[in-house]
Amino acid sequence: MMVILDTDFLIDLMRGDGGAVSYMKRMTEGYEPVAVSAITVMQLHHGIARARLREKEAERVERALKGATVHALTHDIAALAGRLDGDLAVRGSSIGPADVIIGATALHLNETVVTRNGRHFSRIKGLRIVAY
Repeated sequence: MMVILDTDFLIDLMRGDGGAVSYMKRMTEGYEPVAVSAITVMQLHHGIARARLREKEAERVERALKGATVHALTHDIAALAGRLDGDLAVRGSSIGPADVIIGATALHLNETVVTRNGRHFSRIKGLRIVAY
């Protein structure tokens, strides 16, 4: 089964966070395929544009994304994300459009999200999450 890595996980991984590094090591040792949502690629490149040392940050991002499948934001995923975002807003539990898209991608593809923000992603009904 493939897992979708949340943007926060990849940022933690790039910063050398022990929990993220350890979890990634377990995934690679078990040959667990990893993926990201296209929105995560956008968020990481946003960080590159804001970095003082852009070239160095770009290298870090490319290293973190190496080998990961990138799931496109399709019509079906966008529609599901819209419904989820609306439902969360009605319940007063909004989590932000980027995380909703990541969650919708995982739900649509029947995958699990790896994140440090389990409390946040747990607001999406039916989403499987692994917190590290």
